[in-house]
Amino acid sequence: MKVAILGTGAVGAALGARWAKAGHGVTFGSRQPQSEKVLQIVEKCGSAAKACSPAQAVANAEAILLAVPWSVARQTLSELGDLRGRPVIDCTNPLLPDLSGIELGHSTSAAEQIAAAAPSARVVKAFNTASVKVMNDPQFADHRAAMFYCGDDAAAKAVVQKLIVDIGFEPVDAGPLASARYLEPLAMLYIHLAFKQGWGSNCAFKVMKR
Repeated sequence: MKVAILGTGAVGAALGARWAKAGHGVTFGSRQPQSEKVLQIVEKCGSAAKACSPAQAVANAEAILLAVPWSVARQTLSELGDLRGRPVIDCTNPLLPDLSGIELGHSTSAAEQIAAAAPSARVVKAFNTASVKVMNDPQFADHRAAMFYCGDDAAAKAVVQKLIVDIGFEPVDAGPLASARYLEPLAMLYIHLAFKQGWGSNCAFKVMKR
């Protein structure tokens, strides 16, 4: 699968490397694609990866990961042109600058606002409830960490489910895109446990049923 990654922070770099290792073609979209930082990320991903401008990265992509800060997410999308029919994976969290809480919740979500900003795209919320450490290794003894995802388009969700499975997570379908109103506060709970409660970021959510 051809995957475009918008954002070269820790999350984008980690997922790009994992997907490249799983056999996907990865293109990083960056305003500075030849910077030392971006070139190092591409090198780590191997021959299946490259970097170019954001618009070039999404041109032929079969899936697009939006891994930029929430504060610039809508602006980033506005510069990409028509994303008609393409799955856009939103992994942003609308965090307050001091990480004391989230900017949105209950009546809307970052994912829904991103879908409104890119109405022709098929937005799926995913990869917002795990740390980079867990993205690099989601296996905990005999258990795989859960990765929640939600969206309104079945075909787009199937694409995201495959990308989740391909890097070792257990996919958990959380329903329609409006469920991002639950997943984004869940990410805030993760941050609270990992940093304020002292668990550290090598922990993950797991869903069990019988």
